[in-house]
Amino acid sequence: MKTRLLLLFSLILSALAGSAQDLDWNTYVDGSLNYTYPSVGNLPVSVNVQTSGSTSSLNLNEPNGRPTGLRLAADFPASGNCVSVKITFSQPISNLIFNMFDIDYSDGDSDYEDVVTITGSNGGTGVSPAIGSAATNTVSGNTITGTNGTVDLATNLVTFSSPVTEVTIQYCAGPSFALPETQEIYIGDFTWDDAPALPVRLASFSGKRVENQLLLGWQTTFESNSAYFVVERSTDAQAFEAIGRVTSRGFSESMQAYGFTDEAPLKGTNYYRLRQVDRDGRFEYSKILGLTFDAAGFYFEVRALDRGQIEVQTNAPDPAFALVDLRGIPQLGQVEKVSATRYLLQVTPSGLAAPALKIVQMRANQFGYARRVLLNE
Repeated sequence: MKTRLLLLFSLILSALAGSAQDLDWNTYVDGSLNYTYPSVGNLPVSVNVQTSGSTSSLNLNEPNGRPTGLRLAADFPASGNCVSVKITFSQPISNLIFNMFDIDYSDGDSDYEDVVTITGSNGGTGVSPAIGSAATNTVSGNTITGTNGTVDLATNLVTFSSPVTEVTIQYCAGPSFALPETQEIYIGDFTWDDAPALPVRLASFSGKRVENQLLLGWQTTFESNSAYFVVERSTDAQAFEAIGRVTSRGFSESMQAYGFTDEAPLKGTNYYRLRQVDRDGRFEYSKILGLTFDAAGFYFEVRALDRGQIEVQTNAPDPAFALVDLRGIPQLGQVEKVSATRYLLQVTPSGLAAPALKIVQMRANQFGYARRVLLNE
């Protein structure tokens, strides 16, 4: 019995640790065209709700908070009349999910199309949702159009996989319009991650030697409220210092490229990392990049790849490689020469089972080089 109670307690803790934020429309003050939830979730987010457009077409006490969701019951006088509900978040939220209910064609005595268009943005940059299908409507892009009324409260699942700061739901009377009487739709409760949205998705981080400088470059595939990158350098991959700062795009869902030149690299191995900082001061670090700089003009670059492979780029002639862990135990399998300056090192199965931090060693022209690398998970 005691074991079962401990197991139950552990499951409860796990569920709480992974809980999501939740905006419950049932608590909405009925009839409010401008309403604010001051603090939603464990990581408090302020949520403002504004309703605009043909609000005179809304029934009394609409918008109306109900267990099903926020109801919009309207008696539109003509095709093309619309009301819009704009939901604004005080900070970017991740993985927003909600349902739309009862989008159909005909509802009781009325006989016209519900047309709902859902848009999002993150700091002014557009973000598109994914919208699931339902029996009573069709979905084209971010617009749902009613086709029949055969199912009560038919459900369309709406998902924003990218962070958003604003979502707008526009409800209109469609072009197929016969009886201008009351129809309604529901906006379901909002759920999103309880972790703050990270400012940047880093796609790559690499570097190379050009004459007496080391050039760093990196790419992002997504930026949300990002402010800048701090370039940090170290000689031992442990104690880092800032050597430069690069302003970021801020908001983007497309590939962005950045660069930085270390004009005075240190002799030997230079370790670099990026501190990605957003506009609220939150930050995260990139993986560590190691580049070798020496008077002989040889470079020695190491990067972890997937599935236990390590890429080495060097212009040293006839290099010999070794791979050990921090205890000095050999863990190098096959070495493949891909090009004149590129090699792939395969980690042994025992090496994959050991701690992920490795040391790549290279000997060339009676000189020895070493670089730490952290294997990808």
